[in-house]
Amino acid sequence: MNATTIRNPAGPVLFALFALLALLVTATPAAAAGGPIPEVLLEAGAVVPLGDLGDDYEEPLGFGAGLGYQVGFRLRLQYASGWAVAPSFHYVKPRTRTGNDAVLGEIETATSMYRYGVDAQYRLPARPGAPSLFLTGGLAVVRDRLREDDREGQYFAESCNALAAAAGVGVRRDRLEITVQYEVNRFTTNRFWSSQNTGYNWDTISVRVGLALPQSFN
Repeated sequence: MNATTIRNPAGPVLFALFALLALLVTATPAAAAGGPIPEVLLEAGAVVPLGDLGDDYEEPLGFGAGLGYQVGFRLRLQYASGWAVAPSFHYVKPRTRTGNDAVLGEIETATSMYRYGVDAQYRLPARPGAPSLFLTGGLAVVRDRLREDDREGQYFAESCNALAAAAGVGVRRDRLEITVQYEVNRFTTNRFWSSQNTGYNWDTISVRVGLALPQSFN
């Protein structure tokens, strides 16, 4: 197969980064000692494909992906100033397209993403016990994946890496939070529809619900 134009030797590096950040979270002093408050947040939600990802399969670069889901987690350090920082991982799975191809016949086109990110959050002041609004944004290394299967059992599978950005807004009450976020995921590769270097737009909008686990590091 052709080689992608985006090369990423970052697999081991990302794993080491996440391990280091997790260690920092677990080693953080308790809030009573003046340190940031660490928490683990479990998340799930819906993903709306945009750009080429959401375009009809009959479009030149369209993948025909539909409304899908994501699941993931983040390790967050919450500071008294209202700022927080968190490494995160999410698996994103748009709905698979099933249709007919002029050459291959019936075919399934599946897309998915692995997102390894770091984000910052600022929580606006609120009365004790009341919901609080927050703003969030960050960067991620995303593994964009494509697989096509035909009725004969043959398949085509490729993937490439991209640097993505995101920004969103949400609301938090107690341990529950809801976030609406726009993710910019654009890359150039020759692994997908064309053997030439081609730019793709896999932007998404996500709506996710997060649940913070009870404090366990203090």
